[in-house]
Amino acid sequence: MAYVELRAHTGFSFGDGAITPETLAIRAKELGYTSLGITDTADLGGIVRFATEALAKARNPTCHRAARHTGDPCPACERTLRPIIGAELNVVLGPNGPIAPHNSDSRTSGYPVALLARTGEGYRNIASLITRARVGEWERWSLEGQAERRGRPLLTWDQIAAHSAGIHLLTGPASGPLATLLRHGDESGAELLVKQLLEVFGDRMAVEVQLHNTGGAESALAGALIDLARRTGAPWVVTNDPRYLDDTGRLVHDMLTALRHDTDIDTATARGLLHPNGEWRLQSPGLMAQRWQGREEGLRETERVAEECGFEMDWLRPPLPDYGVPSSHDTDSFLRAKTLEGARERWGEVLSDREQGQIDHELALIRKLGFAGFFLVMWDAVHFARTQNILCQGRGSAANSAVAYCLGITAVDPVKHGLLFERFLSETRIDGKTDAPDIDVDIEHDRREEVLNYMYSSYRRSHAAITCTVQTYRAPNAVRDAMRALGYPVPLMTSISKRLQHVEPAAGAERIRETLAAYVGLDIECPRGRALLTAMAGFEGLPRLRSTHVGGFVLSAQPLGDHLPIEPTTMGRTIVQFDKDDLDMLGIPKFDFLGLGALSLVRRSFDVIERRTGERPNLYRMPQDDRKTYDLIGRGETIGTFQIESRAQIASILHTRPEKLYDIVVQVALIRPGPIQAKFVHPYTERRLGREPVTYAHPALEPILKRTQGIPIFQEQAMATAMTLGGYTGSEADELRRTMGNQRKKGRLERALEKLGARMVERGITPEVARRICDDLLSFANYGFPESHAWSFALISYATAYLKAHHPAEFFLGLLNSWPMGFYPVSTLIHDAKRNGVDVRPPCLRDGAWECTIEELEDPTRPALRIGWRHIHGIGTTLIEILRAASEAQPFASIEDVVHRA
Repeated sequence: MAYVELRAHTGFSFGDGAITPETLAIRAKELGYTSLGITDTADLGGIVRFATEALAKARNPTCHRAARHTGDPCPACERTLRPIIGAELNVVLGPNGPIAPHNSDSRTSGYPVALLARTGEGYRNIASLITRARVGEWERWSLEGQAERRGRPLLTWDQIAAHSAGIHLLTGPASGPLATLLRHGDESGAELLVKQLLEVFGDRMAVEVQLHNTGGAESALAGALIDLARRTGAPWVVTNDPRYLDDTGRLVHDMLTALRHDTDIDTATARGLLHPNGEWRLQSPGLMAQRWQGREEGLRETERVAEECGFEMDWLRPPLPDYGVPSSHDTDSFLRAKTLEGARERWGEVLSDREQGQIDHELALIRKLGFAGFFLVMWDAVHFARTQNILCQGRGSAANSAVAYCLGITAVDPVKHGLLFERFLSETRIDGKTDAPDIDVDIEHDRREEVLNYMYSSYRRSHAAITCTVQTYRAPNAVRDAMRALGYPVPLMTSISKRLQHVEPAAGAERIRETLAAYVGLDIECPRGRALLTAMAGFEGLPRLRSTHVGGFVLSAQPLGDHLPIEPTTMGRTIVQFDKDDLDMLGIPKFDFLGLGALSLVRRSFDVIERRTGERPNLYRMPQDDRKTYDLIGRGETIGTFQIESRAQIASILHTRPEKLYDIVVQVALIRPGPIQAKFVHPYTERRLGREPVTYAHPALEPILKRTQGIPIFQEQAMATAMTLGGYTGSEADELRRTMGNQRKKGRLERALEKLGARMVERGITPEVARRICDDLLSFANYGFPESHAWSFALISYATAYLKAHHPAEFFLGLLNSWPMGFYPVSTLIHDAKRNGVDVRPPCLRDGAWECTIEELEDPTRPALRIGWRHIHGIGTTLIEILRAASEAQPFASIEDVVHRA
């Protein structure tokens, strides 16, 4: 008799699951399951990872080796798992529900039921219900109300009934509403509840029955549930509701349970909070068949339910937001009109053949992939920012796009600089199912909120949310949580955790075993010490919490929470439950709005220059051949500038002496951990200074690598190499680039480079040269940088250096009023301002203000800089805030006025 586990909890139940979705799928295949369901608590955040691993062919190295010897396909390695997707939700049953269980406290905690998606409509209803449980009804949404709901997702029966289409309902475990009624002896109430559920769901519901060998009470409850199902004519189904896989997982789950109740394991055990045994694990179908022998009806029902439930990744994809175009246009034609309008502003009234050809090429592909609306929404956001005098600039691979450049989203001319569009968008992304455009827009960090609020108001909060970042356990928080659960003293856990930075849990456990335990006096041979090390390894890869992504906005033409569940954050934001990598896997476009302090610096400097001179500088019209600026950079006087102020950058600059903007582009990309570790910085420097000859593995590489002294630095160079020497199309080259950009795909990368080498040999390149080129690309894969991204940052780097060279007082004002940012403390920046000839004056209650200010001197070209109160250390915060508020209301007239009003 086959058995399907219809519901399991993974780490995405956050505190009630001790297994990753991927590991669950792998183990299910090993046990012989053909289908498996997950029902995390009010959460769908693990389903992309679960479904991806479930649908992947089983990975069994032993079988692969055997298959290579025999030449026959390996059945074990062909096995996939059919994913069943759902969620466990706590439902309030009371006056507005079918019935209220006895002694109910469901108004605060609810009773758990499980919902499984049978169809796309069912999935969207589950997503919608989770959003409502977490956020509430959008019509009554308020920032203040989110704090009360966070962590307490509840639904009413009316909400469940209204969104029941396409859903299969299971009545829940022993703590569920139906079992609770029976445990309290209310059989008539239980019958009524089943009948009411049947009225809504029909045969799309089942009485859920569990057995975990905990004793007579559990067996009696199981029998009562089966009898009830038979009396009422309702189906009944077996579940085991696993939370972990093995004894280590059970230990981790016990710890998470104790921590969820804010206590330790000993106290949790005494209070009966933990599962009484280790049976809440993923059992094999054979064991479950044995356990339920003689009552196979419930096993057969698992197969029936599984067959009627489906899942497709496309169900998760929200429709792209609608941008209201004029009636005379569709989305594509309006994008073309706006692009050509911007092209004339960028390039003049008459476009060159290269410029027009690139625009036509890009627009054709954008139309084919259906992303015109995406570009228009991003243009709308950038246009709003500029109307509000908010500096913003697109970066990353989007700077390879002429359309993005003409729309004013990016600032780098990709036609002039020969940037490769396929690095940004290629035909491998048909219908966006493989990938989506990725445009990162940097915004002044303290005005980013204005842009986000504009997006919320323009596209409606119910249609918008920020993506999340799923943070997994690292060694420091794994050891802290494990030690808290085991009752260790706080000073000891603090002493250990601070010595495990940047280490994964399993490696951290090994470090404790080898050195740290003896150093801090921790006994790891006693039962508690052994449990600590075992649990730490069990935390490996487990989701710990969600945080707000730095800028990824997701927008939809329909309510977003009906496709991607939304939940509130502690700061009142609304975020989707899917990590940005999961969204990338689904091909869901994100609108990335990132805060950048350097743009705040530039805008504040511009404001003061305009106020003093009547003329406002333009970030993109500064002369890019200014000798004074390059002299300042060449002397290493770059403290406070963007991207070229670190000690490593200064050391490199003093050697290479940048003379043009492209030298700064290279500088931005080269001085990073990857290239430094790969030891490519020294060869580049020596070649640039003429101390080493510039050589190329093949003459065709010279046009590709000449500007970087024959050394591959940029991802576009790798793509151009594949296209020129291997005959790759742009799409094929982009696929290679993406493989190179993922360190977890080393085996796949080696196979891809073998293919490239073979293609080069086919085109007449000798095997030795092809191998050398591929070896260079293999090393390059660890640090390749988008040239377009480096160009975008280099423009801002140059602008900050230009301001420092020509307007030092205004530059340091912008820098200090945007602080904290960069590498250096205020004291270093003030000292550097004096070194650069700025008359720096101390804070003054009468003549100063909260922010730094400019004071005019006899020489109008060299004003003084007055340090603001915000940089005073050691004075009471309350007094500072009082003075700040008072000065903003009315400037101080005298020192007596200051004292009186303070």
